[in-house]
Amino acid sequence: MLQGNKTGYLGDRVFHYDPDHYLVLSVPLPFECETHATADEPMLGLFVDIERADLIEFLKLMKLDGPVPRTATSLGVTPAALHGEMRDAVHRLMRALCSDAASQALGAGILREILFHAIEGPHGPSLRALAQEGTHHGRVSQSIVTIRENYAASLSVDAMAREVGMSVPVFHRAFKAVTGTSPLQYLKATRLARAKALILSEGLPTNEAARRVGYDNPSHFSREFKKHFGVSPKDARTGYIPLDI
Repeated sequence: MLQGNKTGYLGDRVFHYDPDHYLVLSVPLPFECETHATADEPMLGLFVDIERADLIEFLKLMKLDGPVPRTATSLGVTPAALHGEMRDAVHRLMRALCSDAASQALGAGILREILFHAIEGPHGPSLRALAQEGTHHGRVSQSIVTIRENYAASLSVDAMAREVGMSVPVFHRAFKAVTGTSPLQYLKATRLARAKALILSEGLPTNEAARRVGYDNPSHFSREFKKHFGVSPKDARTGYIPLDI
């Protein structure tokens, strides 16, 4: 964040991030956000996407490609303080993005500098764990890929745990440590987020959106949707917002 700030909601967790903090999302997390900005100071933020293969190579250069604890997990959605060197790199990157020549000549190097500081920061262990096979973090990441690619299918915690070679209790604890929520709650949040996009962005009827994300009972879907988003699918479509939100 370079201007403005956000409040995020993930289950029962509430977190804030602003120009003095940054997030490291080592796995996709379906959380809701409130954006706080003004006409005079609109929201300005930067998202850096790092490929796992590039992360692995970078860790080798830093001589940090050795084993990390198999249980290494970190809820990256917890904001970390943006220290001076990383802040300076972010500002230099934003200036470089204003020029095609500077972007081509300097952009990749500045991105590597930002990644370097992120690895050395509080969430560095989760990035290192993500780059390795066999860690709890890596196995949870594999399960998240399964959920995001097959959210409309019938997925059970037992099957997901077996797929990554973990017992159900250990898998459940590791999943919650990484994402802040249980596997089934993550699956539900993913389904509902996708259904919301189908309803609002693609204009699908509620029943069809429910069917496409794996709900057989439209009434059950509507109840879950309202519980999760605070409005019914119909009210979400019309833009109605209740007074208590």
